[in-house]
Amino acid sequence: MKVKIDIGKIFLTPPYEMSERITLFIMLVITFIIFFTPLKFSHISPIEAAITATFPALSISWGWIVLLRSVFKKKKYSKYN
Repeated sequence: MKVKIDIGKIFLTPPYEMSERITLFIMLVITFIIFFTPLKFSHISPIEAAITATFPALSISWGWIVLLRSVFKKKKYSKYN
């Protein structure tokens, strides 16, 4: 029996479990602070700096959730042939 990981399901399933939500929120806050801190000392407006820091924070935190799902929850996101 071959087992394949359903990549679409890993990427597109929203975090329903509380542990995934907490992990996503913590990573989002940490990465937002990391990207926003240097921008607040630049000459761009604070709103533009927040928007600029939001996009990489969202992508990195979601990528972290996808990585954790693929490592620790293989049974839930696998499809059998």
